[in-house]
Amino acid sequence: MNLIIDQGNTLFKAALFIDNELISKSKFTYLDVDLFYVWLEEKNVKELNIIVSSVVSQTIDLSNILSNKVVYLDQMTELPIVNGYFTPETLGDDRIANAVAANSLNPNQNSLIIDFGTCIKYDLVNSMGIYLGGNISLGLNMRYKALNHFTDQLPLLKPSEFNNSHGVDTESSIKCGVQLAIMHEINGFIDSYTQEFKQLTIFMTGGDLKYFDKSVKYHIFANSNLTLIGLNEILRHNA
Repeated sequence: MNLIIDQGNTLFKAALFIDNELISKSKFTYLDVDLFYVWLEEKNVKELNIIVSSVVSQTIDLSNILSNKVVYLDQMTELPIVNGYFTPETLGDDRIANAVAANSLNPNQNSLIIDFGTCIKYDLVNSMGIYLGGNISLGLNMRYKALNHFTDQLPLLKPSEFNNSHGVDTESSIKCGVQLAIMHEINGFIDSYTQEFKQLTIFMTGGDLKYFDKSVKYHIFANSNLTLIGLNEILRHNA
């Protein structure tokens, strides 16, 4: 069985896979690591292969977990795809994991992955299994915070679903300006990439996916577990 640990800035995710099937997943804070050990103990797992992906310096003690293989993902980790990024040491683990997942779910085809996290990330994998890179844009909450931070009068708002085409007051003007701008950005990038890559498959993932998965004019595959799937594929490739 495979254990996936994906460490973010404030939370970490843990997931269990048997081969390529996701069995269980959960989230934990770094103050409640003991709950992670309890969760794992309840699964009654005997031996594990483990992969750890982290954007923080904090480590999780794995010494009491019986494991065959532990992989700490970095730029030297062997991948099941070719990494064509010019600076692999600066490439986020989530971006390469998403690319691996898309290539696994959509082999021998061109794929675009759009990840709605703190930043919005656009990543491309071609039909030969080569990660080509992509784009990083301001995320949804980052845009709301920027409008509030860099002005004196604009309030700090939270994202919400809406159907307006334009604002009729300050609050709706901000929401339309922020969220419709992202929608047009998404469709604009997809328009451009579909001209460059024929038969492009589009994957979407990330915490803010729910605000945009129905506003894209193209057929998409929405998968909130894309990063975990990619990390599992990297672990399988190494273990």
